[in-house]
Amino acid sequence: MDEENDFSFDDEIDITLTVQRFEKMLSQKTALFFDVDEFDNLLEYYNSKNSYSKALEVSKNALNQHPNSATLLLSVAQLYLSIHKPQEALKFLNKAEAIEPYNIDLFYTKASIFSQLRKSDKAIENYKKALQHSEEFEKEDILLQLAFEYENLDKHKEAIGYLKEILSLNIDNETALYELGFCFDVSDQIERGRKYFQGFVDANPYSYIGWYNLGITYAKLDLFEKAINCYDFSIAIKEDFSSAYFNKAHCFNQQEKYEEALSCFHETLQFDTEDSLCYYYMGESFEKLENYEKAISFYKKALSLDEYMPDAWHGIASCYFELERELDTISYVKKAIKLDEFNLEYHYLLGEAQGTLGFQNEALESFKRVYDLDPENETILIDLANTCKELNENEEAMDYYILGVQNQSKNGKLLYNFVAFLLEKGDLINAMFYLDVALKNYYDEKDELFEAYEEAKYNPQVIELLEYYKN
Repeated sequence: MDEENDFSFDDEIDITLTVQRFEKMLSQKTALFFDVDEFDNLLEYYNSKNSYSKALEVSKNALNQHPNSATLLLSVAQLYLSIHKPQEALKFLNKAEAIEPYNIDLFYTKASIFSQLRKSDKAIENYKKALQHSEEFEKEDILLQLAFEYENLDKHKEAIGYLKEILSLNIDNETALYELGFCFDVSDQIERGRKYFQGFVDANPYSYIGWYNLGITYAKLDLFEKAINCYDFSIAIKEDFSSAYFNKAHCFNQQEKYEEALSCFHETLQFDTEDSLCYYYMGESFEKLENYEKAISFYKKALSLDEYMPDAWHGIASCYFELERELDTISYVKKAIKLDEFNLEYHYLLGEAQGTLGFQNEALESFKRVYDLDPENETILIDLANTCKELNENEEAMDYYILGVQNQSKNGKLLYNFVAFLLEKGDLINAMFYLDVALKNYYDEKDELFEAYEEAKYNPQVIELLEYYKN
């Protein structure tokens, strides 16, 4: 972790001459002496040129002449690391450590290698050794690497401790602030995070990231007005902070204030014009406002920047469905399914569009896929049964309702739809039995029966049972 040096013109001449001497030695197959610094410079030179075969020649000659140089062993290790041979690099580092057991660069490089090998425990061990021997100006980076490794192990409590330590050294470390907010979030310590960031902005009122993170915690606690106030403070400090505008827009969306959300999304785009997510969420806001044509245009803008965004394809399909353009719905939702075949909403919309167009067999297959993905879905068995009924497969429809009664006993909507099915079939005895169960447990959902089978309003036994439970 040596500090970078500015090379002078004379240094460049020296390196050029050293390179010329080395290449002459190779071409003439002679043996010339180079000191440790010269070999180190040669390694750095060829590494910077991505000339790894020459660099490997340097390493072989360097260690032949200076086998006990920890400096060269470290440089050779870094060479092997750059050509993706971490195990070879470790061998040289272990030799170097035996010679200079307190060299911070050795520990830091070993930790980096273990991190690449996803051996976070070993990486942490070496970063801690590096920390013990570090200068003050080196601590911040090492602490950050330690925090990352603990995050890799899902030990966010430990990561939070190191991130706080970084901020005690440098309150302006933006990466640490962002990571700290992330750790509080993923470890479900939102209230702790709120208290920390409240204290942080009290002590550092001009930290736009501090206010931003405090806003995130309030939003996670569903305190959207307070979150918006925090984002406003963040924007007041850093006017071009697009993430604050973006999150502020989300808070408005959560409050169903879609016009205000759209205004904030527009402000986001002033500073981040190539944001596919922003265009997507603007499309979603227009969809909520039932302005489907506008929604489609923004979903398409999102796709122009990222064609692999399945939700945008689905958004367009959903809008076309509302506009009663089912063929377009099918075309677009199939593109969404191609990108994410395990999203049940996509298959559900496909089934609904197919059913509306009279493609009942295709709709049945789509609904079966939804059921495979989510057997607990409260409406899928109803749709499966109704589709079977439309195909005159009443036994299969009955099987789906029975399956629902057995596995979703607290599903009032399903019970009332089952009663409607039985009434329509003329099975009055079973219809009254299940209607009694439904009214006893889910009286407030009784309108589901009439939506499914309007003629039930005129059935005297249904009316009598309703009057009984009404009182």
